[in-house]
Amino acid sequence: MAFLIIILNPLVSHIGVTKIYIIGSYFITLEALVYGILMSLSLLIILLLFASYNNTVSYQEMLYILSKRFPNISIIIIMALRFIPLLNYRLSEVNKVFRLNHESSAKNNETKINKIKDTAQMLAVVVSWSLEESMLAAKSMKGRGYGITERTNYLSFKFRKIDYYFISIIIISAVVCITGLLQGHGRINIYPQLQFSFSENIFNIFYFSFLILLLPLVYLEFKEKLIWH
Repeated sequence: MAFLIIILNPLVSHIGVTKIYIIGSYFITLEALVYGILMSLSLLIILLLFASYNNTVSYQEMLYILSKRFPNISIIIIMALRFIPLLNYRLSEVNKVFRLNHESSAKNNETKINKIKDTAQMLAVVVSWSLEESMLAAKSMKGRGYGITERTNYLSFKFRKIDYYFISIIIISAVVCITGLLQGHGRINIYPQLQFSFSENIFNIFYFSFLILLLPLVYLEFKEKLIWH
């Protein structure tokens, strides 16, 4: 996907003043190529961010943090995060049953219309299955008094001193980095002409803060590798 964005953006976008490839009236600009690279990197960063979040923060920890102040929002987030893989699993199970029925009835020459009808039936079964179980879960939660009194947690997590240190470092360095960006440090203007706005002083406090912002993540990554390998 990222490579596709890098290739397609300079081919379809001709905005920019620096022409790096010309064939007749067709041309590719450096600005469009850089914009495609930055867009693909942004997409990869977002995907890595969500993947890292899923690997490091379990749904029990999220529920533990949010349930006391925002019980309704936390339960909706948890159910939504659980619902996507659950629907995928149920769809695969229903698909197995449909395939078994087709093999037993020896329907080998299916048309596209029949396949569409089968897919619609599978989706209807999965939705009905999920709604029925959601109603049972809601009745069970109501019967157990969810939300009536102060919520208790099955698991207990404690904030240690190192957690406070990490959170403080991340918040302070992030605030300094955002301040530097608002002042124009480290900005890249792509259109109409590629321009970089970097300070000549590499020991700038904003660059130093960005380095500090990355250090906790690098430390955690190397720590896990040292422990488990």
